[in-house]
Amino acid sequence: MQERINTGGICHIAIDVNDLEQSTKFYTDMFAMDIASRSNRIVQLKTSGADDSFFLFKADSPVNPRGCGMMHSHFGFRIDERNFDLAIDYIKRNNIKIRPNPDREAGKFIYIEDPDGYVIQLEPREGGECGG
Repeated sequence: MQERINTGGICHIAIDVNDLEQSTKFYTDMFAMDIASRSNRIVQLKTSGADDSFFLFKADSPVNPRGCGMMHSHFGFRIDERNFDLAIDYIKRNNIKIRPNPDREAGKFIYIEDPDGYVIQLEPREGGECGG
């Protein structure tokens, strides 16, 4: 068996989006993310207090994350209890689509959709691992 490669975590997530401005507004309005760089095709967002990046790429053709039949494809953000409650209020006020939770053990988390249909999990955790 080969030796496994240790990582320092995920350094970035990159997704294709239909409307660069709409997606930038969605992520920066909801989360404490700042625009680190921008071009006419790419926006790099930085999460507050972390070294990771979130890249939005203007797609060349229509984006449909749910179109390939994958039911459990998503990415998650770990947030503290106070911000979790603020997120729930924000989601309700802004009519953001809430997705049914996939089959998993009970816990405090929520799945929502961004403007392109990407599923985002929000989970209140202080440090440590997030669920799946």
